[in-house]
Amino acid sequence: MIRKTMRIGEVRTSIKLETEFWSYLKEVADQRGIRLSALINDVAAATPDRTNLASTLRTFSLVHARLRSSTLQSELERLSLAGNSNDLARVLEACPLPSLLLDAERQIKQLNRAFALWLNLDPKATLGKRLDNIMILRGPNMNEMWSSLVDGRLGRAGFNATYVSPGKVRTCQALAIGLGGGQADPQRRGYVVMFETLSGRT
Repeated sequence: MIRKTMRIGEVRTSIKLETEFWSYLKEVADQRGIRLSALINDVAAATPDRTNLASTLRTFSLVHARLRSSTLQSELERLSLAGNSNDLARVLEACPLPSLLLDAERQIKQLNRAFALWLNLDPKATLGKRLDNIMILRGPNMNEMWSSLVDGRLGRAGFNATYVSPGKVRTCQALAIGLGGGQADPQRRGYVVMFETLSGRT
């Protein structure tokens, strides 16, 4: 927990939040081109009936991250259908959630910064590795799920993913989106996988 003191309206207030929430709020403020204190004042002004500002800021962060994730998931699906790999790569990098672009054999073709930070991995050393060799993947009929995604019978699917390394265990829900299913060029087939964590830092 980190405590920060700032002026909220006319009152100087002390706010205590987890590091992950401060990081996410700072990221949102930077994207809007304003100071962190200005963002927090905006959130406070929009919720005048609040009883606990720290709780309000946590709720704002989660709702904001969920909406941004949903928007980017829709954009990733649209781009996967259109097959525009350059735009797909840019959206993947902009995604706040840890995300991967896999080929049809589930080898990692691209990982975004959030994924590398989340698991503290060297991006260059991670490229080309199979996702199954990095994380433990669990879900019903996993082989059938991957096949259905890559051949277009299934648009998206969820599963559990766990990363284990000395002194670190990360478990989360993951969402896989199939790319270039059906009669698409086999070279363009693959998957986008998004890991549902708070801004890639949990």
